[in-house]
Amino acid sequence: MLLAIARDVCQQMGVSASLLSILLHDTQYVVAAHGIAARAYRRKHSFSGHAIASGEDFFFIPDLLSDARFADNPWVNRDAGRFRFYAAAVLRWDGNHAIGAISAVDPNPRDVITERDRATMADAAAAIVARLHERRDAPLLRDAQAVPRH
Repeated sequence: MLLAIARDVCQQMGVSASLLSILLHDTQYVVAAHGIAARAYRRKHSFSGHAIASGEDFFFIPDLLSDARFADNPWVNRDAGRFRFYAAAVLRWDGNHAIGAISAVDPNPRDVITERDRATMADAAAAIVARLHERRDAPLLRDAQAVPRH
């Protein structure tokens, strides 16, 4: 189900990759993805960490290379990837506690994001959180719920 949501986001947004990430301490765990490897990555290079830190439910960077926060990121300008566009809907465990994000990335920048794109991401985030609640005893989810957020 989570893989299908990632695939649907990728297709509906017309991007090269989408990923469902849970962030815990210094690590971003990609638990489902389409167009990119699902594995653990260092949080210091995580776009999703910025999405969560923004305090917003939706986070959008039209051109990662033009944003000083991301210009030196290996996912933007090195062998790890060459992403330019990033959009994410934050996953909120209890309606408030951010534990991760569903993200869409693409090598081409985009000047705008449509209301349809925002709705796609919000619907995906809601479906993911509902599915995660069914699996709330998974060790990674227990740990993510226990981490205090500032």
